[in-house]
Amino acid sequence: MAPRKNRAPKVVEEGISVSTRDDFSETTKIELLVRAANLCSRCRVFTIGSTDAGDRKNSIGVAAHICAAASGPGAKRYDASQTKAQRRHFDNGIWMCYSCSKLIDNEETFHTVAHLKEMKAHHQVYVSRLVGVVPMAPFEAKSEIRAGILEATHFLLTKQGVPTNFNISAVVEGYEESINALDPNFKVVVTSTSGHTKHEIIPTGVSTPDVKMVFPRDTYAGAATAWKAMVEMGDDIKLSTNDFKFRGSPLFESLNGLTSNGEITISRKKKVFESTVYFVAGDEVFELGSGDAFMTDGSKKFEIEGDLLGGFFCYKYSGVIGSGLKASYSYNQSAWEGQPFQNIRHYHRIKKAYDFLMDHPEAEVDIEVYANGRSVTLWRFGRQDYTVLHDRLKSIVELTDMLIAVSRKFNEVLYFKTAEILVQDVDLLTACVELLDGPINMKPSIGWHIFSVPVGEDDRAKLETFAFEVDDSPVLLTLNPVINLFGNWVSLPKITRSYSAYDLSYLSTIGNDVESSIYCVASTNDKTEFSSFLDPDGEFTLLDEADLDVVGGPNKCH
Repeated sequence: MAPRKNRAPKVVEEGISVSTRDDFSETTKIELLVRAANLCSRCRVFTIGSTDAGDRKNSIGVAAHICAAASGPGAKRYDASQTKAQRRHFDNGIWMCYSCSKLIDNEETFHTVAHLKEMKAHHQVYVSRLVGVVPMAPFEAKSEIRAGILEATHFLLTKQGVPTNFNISAVVEGYEESINALDPNFKVVVTSTSGHTKHEIIPTGVSTPDVKMVFPRDTYAGAATAWKAMVEMGDDIKLSTNDFKFRGSPLFESLNGLTSNGEITISRKKKVFESTVYFVAGDEVFELGSGDAFMTDGSKKFEIEGDLLGGFFCYKYSGVIGSGLKASYSYNQSAWEGQPFQNIRHYHRIKKAYDFLMDHPEAEVDIEVYANGRSVTLWRFGRQDYTVLHDRLKSIVELTDMLIAVSRKFNEVLYFKTAEILVQDVDLLTACVELLDGPINMKPSIGWHIFSVPVGEDDRAKLETFAFEVDDSPVLLTLNPVINLFGNWVSLPKITRSYSAYDLSYLSTIGNDVESSIYCVASTNDKTEFSSFLDPDGEFTLLDEADLDVVGGPNKCH
């Protein structure tokens, strides 16, 4: 016989219901139970099983209504527009344990219709991954994981195999899953390194558990001071885990024995808002982009900070009672790390912002935050000078355009590995890009320095002759640029510069404590002509450390 396919009952459209209560049918209750895999959709406890004697079933599960089955006192999320069939339908139900079904009605303002439907959908995705998996209670998982860690440690210490083949991350992941099952009110993210293990505990917002921290008398005063600073200024609390014990949550109590000689950081929950950043110049407005804004506040201080364009543009507003308000904005090129030069996320938007600022250099920054169904424009500082901020964006875009242009000449893909580049490397990159379209010929200004070379002892006898001879031959300077482009050591084609009709002069240094030296210095005059060009047969090459040893370092000039 083919397996039966589970189908939810179809909706039968009817008129507005006037019955006292529209309960689920037994078929729908079973469907809710099966599709939830016998787990509460909120806390995920098993809801139905056998009694210990095996003579009857033991059930704490209930098919709860998302929108109430009837109107009147105590009805939660009642929707008068629903038909009788819609109230009894599978889509209006969620499988829960008795405790959670009571809780969602007690906290109706938080457990909205949308929130419960999202909870149900998330749970169904979760249980879909359990099909074919052996179930394990949290206490069983904890024992199994500890046994697995001991076995793996023994395996490594006795060298009965190749340690690099052991999947350490799988052990951490298994431990993380186990500890997350202890309390559904929190999500735990575990990061383990050779030096320590970090537990990041994040409230899920399902409910507010009564977690207590018990302090001995000798540590209470310091904790109270830190708590006051968090309440007033919004500062994080950092405490030694040896100075207190947790009470009131299985998750936190389990950490008491795991966090000896550790540190705990407690942060105020940040309020999250959507924000949009604009450049405004009179009636002209350019929308830079949108992102999340995070507000941390205390009774005496608040901060609003956020970023957009993948973290490229960052801003921060802060205020302290009695000290005024502050705002800061910045461009963070480290947000590009790991991205290829030719495919930077959001760069098309950044280029449009650059074009707007070129046309409107007087533009100011406006930030709109959306909270509680309305938009609020954060204060604008009328006297704030945005010149440095705008110049920073212009220099970033102009440099990035050169990077994109030169990266097309490489056979390899160049990535941002770091956010730093030296000024001299920018100068050489600029010179190379300018020559991509062909040689540059120009009349330089008078007095340009061309070169300086020391004159050796054997050449000093010739100085008198050199001083009276006129040498019309051009001087050729060649440069073999090896530069670091944001973490990529690259070799550029040879750059040749030619100068003709230049002046020669000789300088000496004479002192009691310094050995005398003579230098020959060349500089431009009113007849000098200058040309610069790239080696037509030169290559653009990405180097590794071995290549750097061969070339003997960057930027040799001859």
